[in-house]
Amino acid sequence: MYRVLYRKYRPRCFADVIGQPQVTETLKNELRSGRIAHAYLFTGSRGTGKTTCSKILAKAVNCLSLKDGDPCGECEACRGIDNGSIMDVVEIDAASNNGVDDIRALRDETVFAPADVKYRVYIIDEVHMLSIGAFNALLKTLEEPPPHVIFILATTELHKLPATILSRCQRFDFHRISPDDIAERLRLVCEKENVHIDENASLLLAGIADGAMRDALSLLDQCMGRSDNITEELVRRTAGLADKSHLISMTDAFIEKDAAAAVSLIGELYSQSKDMARLCDELVSHYRSMMLIKTMKKPRDILVMSDDDFRKTEEQAAKLPLSEIIDGIEALQGAYEKMQRGANRRVEMEMTAVRLCSENSGSRTESDPSLIKRIEALESAIKQGTKPASPVLRQQTATPLPAPVQMKKPSADTMEKLRKNAVPMTQWPEVIEEIRKSSKTIAAGFEGSTAYISGKYVLVDSPNDICFDLLKVSSQRESMRLAIRQVTGQEYKLGRYSYPDEAKEDDALSELVKDLNSAGIPVDKQNNNN
Repeated sequence: MYRVLYRKYRPRCFADVIGQPQVTETLKNELRSGRIAHAYLFTGSRGTGKTTCSKILAKAVNCLSLKDGDPCGECEACRGIDNGSIMDVVEIDAASNNGVDDIRALRDETVFAPADVKYRVYIIDEVHMLSIGAFNALLKTLEEPPPHVIFILATTELHKLPATILSRCQRFDFHRISPDDIAERLRLVCEKENVHIDENASLLLAGIADGAMRDALSLLDQCMGRSDNITEELVRRTAGLADKSHLISMTDAFIEKDAAAAVSLIGELYSQSKDMARLCDELVSHYRSMMLIKTMKKPRDILVMSDDDFRKTEEQAAKLPLSEIIDGIEALQGAYEKMQRGANRRVEMEMTAVRLCSENSGSRTESDPSLIKRIEALESAIKQGTKPASPVLRQQTATPLPAPVQMKKPSADTMEKLRKNAVPMTQWPEVIEEIRKSSKTIAAGFEGSTAYISGKYVLVDSPNDICFDLLKVSSQRESMRLAIRQVTGQEYKLGRYSYPDEAKEDDALSELVKDLNSAGIPVDKQNNNN
């Protein structure tokens, strides 16, 4: 019977395990010195070698002729464990044997000495699936097992294990395997199978696998079923991926704000039976690559792609501001989540494409699409040590902007009392840093500002109005209040420390009302003062 590649090429000794030296070297040292623990916990993402290392360890502790900490693979114990004739190594799937009775039966077996080897080894896979009662039944045996029993627990979700279990095991963390290591292993497998594979194809397989060797070998198996010459195009067809040129073309349409071209390309890919959710996920990865190119000094070291694809991605990244790239990732991820919840995938993809092609696609606020550009101009001015230019209100004839929400100005007596009792807020820089964790661009809008505490108010003062424009947006105002609460531990209302001259403010408001009325939006100045 044909054996799939991930079983056929499963490592038989620690030396063959790829990308986990922090695990294999430690286990080999323990085996060489005879310091064998009674319980091990292997944790990490799927396909990284947890079950493989469990089986190797089960052989190693029973091997009659260890070779530098590795099982020899030739003695009676090693051969018996490999072919399944030795029954003292028991592998249990906790997903289907997760009840109290299953663990009690296991516990009752531990009192019996092994029949053919030195240690009876229990490998419990997906141990996080055990019920609370099952964990409690296992607890005492795990703490003080008979001297001839070893437990090896494996899980992908460490946080679901009780602390009482964690404290009784020797823990080993399995990392995602690097794309280069996976690609090298795939080329070695293809060489043994007399199959040709392109370097770009091996890198693409490694990228799709996302650190899981088993996933990479499974997809390679599918590709080998179609051809003995594995190319990048074959991998894309097998995995249902869009051609890289399509991703480049789609991103070009977003950059050029050409919605017609983007929607047309989506229709073309849809007619070729490309999955829209997968397309959306690929675009997220492409935008992530542009983000890393914009923010890292040496992005080439971690981006898995051909040199030609990297050059094209680098050119596209140079055409987009970082804020628009981040907004693109957020929009695409939101669309992907909606697709997973059952939304019409093609329609959702088309809506997102049109949104990314709109002139306001880089805006982070719903009420003022030009605000981010003003903040970016402020950042540039701060770096250059110059004074930012005052923004000019432009009349919108096709799609006029709604009147902004005004921050209500307290009475003169109230302002006098607030200022009189105000003291400088020394924690204001910490508040700005808290905002910066979620949005560097928004935090830049508050550069140069100061704040004062007066009773239940935090009064913000700034030489520019950008931060006040931000506070007019309800979501940003709530974010600021949340940041203040996280830093100070108290709830405060927000206000301005100083307001513009009333006459000038009235003139500006009149000018705004005049512009809006001329654009066809009836606004009553008296009713919009607050």
